[in-house]
Amino acid sequence: YGWVFPKYDHVGVGTGTVVNRPAIKQYQKAMRDRAGDKIAGGKIIKVEAHPIPEHYRPNRVQGRMALVGDAAGYVTKCSGEGIYFAAKSGRMAAEAIVKLMDGGKRLPTQ
Repeated sequence: YGWVFPKYDHVGVGTGTVVNRPAIKQYQKAMRDRAGDKIAGGKIIKVEAHPIPEHYRPNRVQGRMALVGDAAGYVTKCSGEGIYFAAKSGRMAAEAIVKLMDGGKRLPTQ
């Protein structure tokens, strides 16, 4: 799985794999090569890695706290893809908060 995400003042280029972890540097270079002239002239600011939380979280809502996206374990195990689930679960959480606010009669902190 790979991605190129435009940010405010930079571009995030990344890769993920569960199949061949030793080849991750090759995959990262391939993603930069594929982005080609879209990122030409850019410099690598930081290289980092994070595990993708691919395990289901049984307690996603507790009190006034809700986990969404990766934090809730909403990731496709076979690919590590989670953008759709992050957006969908974030929207669902926001809609629930708006509903609880009762048309602005309550604050989310009440």
